[in-house]
This record gives sequence, structure tokens and C-alpha cells, in this order.
Amino acid sequence: MNHEEVNDAPHVFVMCKAPVAGRVKTRLMTLYSAGEACDIHRAMAETVIERAARLFFNVSIAADDISHPFFERFGLPVVEQGEGDLGARMSRLMRQAFDEGAGSVLFLGTDSPHMAESRLADVVARLGDHDVVIGPVADGGYDLIAMSKPAPELFEGIAWGSEHVLRQSLERAKGSGVSVALLDQSFDLDTPESLERVKALWQPPLSV
Repeated sequence: MNHEEVNDAPHVFVMCKAPVAGRVKTRLMTLYSAGEACDIHRAMAETVIERAARLFFNVSIAADDISHPFFERFGLPVVEQGEGDLGARMSRLMRQAFDEGAGSVLFLGTDSPHMAESRLADVVARLGDHDVVIGPVADGGYDLIAMSKPAPELFEGIAWGSEHVLRQSLERAKGSGVSVALLDQSFDLDTPESLERVKALWQPPLSV
């Protein structure tokens, strides 16, 4: 996928935490130090942000701390995630993007540095026929969500961080008459075990 193929692509928000040791990738800290986990998070974020910037015209980093110098290197707009749970933050960014004229919106996290470019191309293709596209992951959540129209109900009443996220999101969509396309199931890099699985698809920054 290249820029010519995504002329009508979404406004992409990469939801990203600043790389602060002890505050990121804490589930990796059962095996790695806080500093090592932070280095892994930093590399993951760089991979996801740089991929998005390469593939799409309109990319913003939605940061928890817009003043952190890490975000300066990308040359992209950095916007504040704001207050509230993940759903409240995404809903607010979604509404703002559509109010400013976006034709569609795509949210990415930084837990899938191994994501294939074809998965993102599939999002763009399926948005033509569906209101929402979701990329399921094995833990019951999703690694991306995109929408061709505002769908705030998908972010309301969700048990974020639990294995119920995808199921609850689909229930909200069904109840609102929102059409959803599901991509193939993937997985997030959250634990030492998933880091081992990722190594065949993405090179981590440590000799692990």
C-alpha cells in the first residue's frame, strides 16, 4: 500500500503513551527490567507511528503527555488524549476529526508492531462497504478500529482492558444498527510470551 492507494484514507490516530520506565509495558516486567520494558515500548511505538506515516497522509499522535520529547522526532501533529477512560478519549478525538471534515477515522494502538501492511489496506477497502472495521485480537480486544461515520456508542459502557472489549463493542454496534466488518484475528504484544511469538514478525530491540 502506498500514498496513491490511500488518497481517501482515514484520519489516523496513534494512541501512544510516552516512554517512561515503570509506566509502560508493565506486564513485560515479570521478565524484563522497567528500563528494558520501556525500550521495547519505545521501539514498538516508533514502528507503529512510522508505518502509519508512511502509508497514510493524515496521521496524528494522540499522546498522554504531549510535552515528552519522544514525540518530536516524527514531525507529526501531537494531540492530547485528554481525560477519561480509553473510550471517552477515542470518542472525543473521533468527534473532533469528523467535525473538521474527516471522511473516516482510524485508531491504532502501539501493541502491534508486527501488524502487516495488508491489514491496514484491508481496513481502507472494507470501510467502503461498512460503517465500522475492527481488528480482533486473541485477548478479546482489538488492535484497530475504524469508522466511516461517527459511532460514539461503540466507546460507551466498555470494560476496557478486559476480555470483553470486542464482544461488548459488537453488541453496541448491533444495538445501534451499525454495520461492522471484522478482520482476521491477530494478537497484541503484551507479555513475555507474546514477545517470543512476535520475534518471527518483528525484531525486538533486545537480545531476548
